[in-house]
Amino acid sequence: MSEEDMFNYLPLFGSFAVIKCEVKYLLCFNVWREQWELPAGRREGDESPKECAIRELFEETGQMVSDLDFKGLLKFQKVNSGEVGYNPVYFAEVEWLQPFIDNQETSEIRLWDLKEEIGYIDEVDIRVLEYI
Repeated sequence: MSEEDMFNYLPLFGSFAVIKCEVKYLLCFNVWREQWELPAGRREGDESPKECAIRELFEETGQMVSDLDFKGLLKFQKVNSGEVGYNPVYFAEVEWLQPFIDNQETSEIRLWDLKEEIGYIDEVDIRVLEYI
């Protein structure tokens, strides 16, 4: 699907930012959920899905990457309400990571090879990485 086609699938909620560096993927440790996860979050105001991915990536990891490529949509269903929604997934490959910026949501970042045991990682994030 093209990036423009995603608007045929509503509602669009937040966006994922998948970053590959040195054949590994960037994860951040969410202190509230106590798990490793991909940088992601809800859109704010009238920002586009891509702008959301760029902002969430920076806020959660300190990485400033604006050249993200659209890779597809993640379809999900909320457990409590049964509501179906979609999250765009964006991707970029970088040569190095910028320094982590301390914040309230994330305690650290790391590169993961999809094999090393690092603790709990949300199944949705694992599926996104397998797709990418």
